Amino acid sequence: MATHGKVSKTQQRIKEAFIYLIHTKGFERLTISDITQYAHMNRSTFYAHYQDKFDLIHQYEQKFLTALRDIISNRLAAAMVAPNNGPETMVTYDAVRKMLDYIAADFDLVKALISPGGDPQVVNEMKKMLREIIDADLYQVKGNTKMTTVIPDNYAHEIVVGDIVNIVTFWLSQDNPDSPEAVAEIIMKTRFMSPYQLLGIPQ
Repeated sequence: MATHGKVSKTQQRIKEAFIYLIHTKGFERLTISDITQYAHMNRSTFYAHYQDKFDLIHQYEQKFLTALRDIISNRLAAAMVAPNNGPETMVTYDAVRKMLDYIAADFDLVKALISPGGDPQVVNEMKKMLREIIDADLYQVKGNTKMTTVIPDNYAHEIVVGDIVNIVTFWLSQDNPDSPEAVAEIIMKTRFMSPYQLLGIPQ
């Protein structure tokens, strides 16, 4: 138990150093020496946990993306194709809440990962993951993954997926972020509002 506690404390110090350095130097410029100096540990301690800085950020990203996939898998698209107050909407709302709750629990790390100094691929992976999940759910609900015939399908997918990711990234950028509950409510409301409604323009 004592050994496990020591490992956890060491990993926490490394994570705190990583977050600080992402914002002050950016991932490309930070070094292992930067991390160990900020965390007040020797290099051998760092290498006992991670191979290098790329392994460090990879482990953070994979844990984050895997958790999101587990939380929202097979739940988002059902509400998007059934805009009502039925059970599908409630299931999706619950999934969005859990996703945001997970992010909130490690807010500073996720904020660092998607920041300009972090890894831009994280946002791309989030969007890719959301599209895969939405397509799987659309196929289950209506037998195909087409969204609309009004605009090209790839644009429709980008609008739906991009809107969700943009709201999440905007939330993470705030100095005084709203609660996960409030952001989940915003995401679900925007799913069923037209641009005119969002702008407050009468139709």
